Amino acid sequence: MTQLVFHHDIEQLKNLPNGAIPVRLYGMGDKHLQIAHIGNKVLDSVRRLGVGLNNQVMDFLTIAMAVTAADTFVLRKDTANGWCRSFSITLPLCQPDIWHTNKAHLEQILHFLSGDIWQFNFQADGKLPPQPYTPNGRTNLVDLRNKDCVCLFSGGLDSAIGAIDLLEQGYSPVLVSHSYKGDKSRQQAIIQQLNQNRYANFSQFNAIAQPHLNNGGTAEITMRTRSLNFLAFAVVSAYALQEVIQKEIDIFVPENGVISINAPLTSLRVGTLSTRTTHPYFIQEIQKLFTAVNIPFTLKNPYQFKTKGQMIAECKNLPLLRQIIPDTVSCSHWKRKNQQCGVCVPCLIRRASLHYAGVTNDAQYEFNDIRQILINQDRKDDLF
Repeated sequence: MTQLVFHHDIEQLKNLPNGAIPVRLYGMGDKHLQIAHIGNKVLDSVRRLGVGLNNQVMDFLTIAMAVTAADTFVLRKDTANGWCRSFSITLPLCQPDIWHTNKAHLEQILHFLSGDIWQFNFQADGKLPPQPYTPNGRTNLVDLRNKDCVCLFSGGLDSAIGAIDLLEQGYSPVLVSHSYKGDKSRQQAIIQQLNQNRYANFSQFNAIAQPHLNNGGTAEITMRTRSLNFLAFAVVSAYALQEVIQKEIDIFVPENGVISINAPLTSLRVGTLSTRTTHPYFIQEIQKLFTAVNIPFTLKNPYQFKTKGQMIAECKNLPLLRQIIPDTVSCSHWKRKNQQCGVCVPCLIRRASLHYAGVTNDAQYEFNDIRQILINQDRKDDLF
């Protein structure tokens, strides 16, 4: 079992037992002492909401940071079966008693999401919510005025459809983005086209966790828990928006039902070898956890019973979507060559869906002609 010890005060991370991975939250680590870090710039993004968080929401953000760090810093290939890891996480929270009561449920949710074994040791002295920036300061705040919901906005095709459909239906969403390297430029290209289409009634919140190991080691890239971080940013935004408009807030999670369920198509994809980032069971259990810890937001996926092809064909502004499609990303590993491959499961579903909807102006792929993959032993599994 790998032990990770987290704290926002770097002094608390010195002289830990051998084998423990020290991780500083919401600040820089120390390369000389090999103290990792995560969330160094997150609090600045949170402060730009102009609203102070409550302790429950802050604690959920802290838990998401810790989970992301563990998922990034511990390699699956070093485990006995090459996949399942065991984590022991010591984590200070603002209200550890509330989370201790729901610890077993949280651990079970994360096991379903990542396929790993999670054990939490919640302690006191957690990072308190940051003081928000003031409207009369020099910092640009996220505009929450006259907004009425939150929508996850990744830069993918489904999230672009989700944003367009909400705007066409008269919603005024806060679009929440986890701006990983490379993703932000895609997200901003779509935002620019939304603005050019004269949609004015939306705003954007983006943040990035930026985990750094600081010991020269390599990072795990499977990242099965990335949706927890995404939801944490959405919850933070929803809380701020609720404080401003004093109404109940829904969090929209736009994802087609096929990818959401992500059923294993081959024996090589059983369990968490297929991602479960928006799986209906995961969303259901997170919703139960929110209720238990008094995080009062409802998660909604309006496309749970639609295919990606139906989402495209039924988009409420298809002409605009056609323009946006080349800027969207569906590929599961497009960052390796800064190009979508065209032959992984998400790419294949995307291409079939665009064909169904009669859309031809797609992005360029590494394998534009799928027949090329038939003679590539390393890449043809997903196609078959």
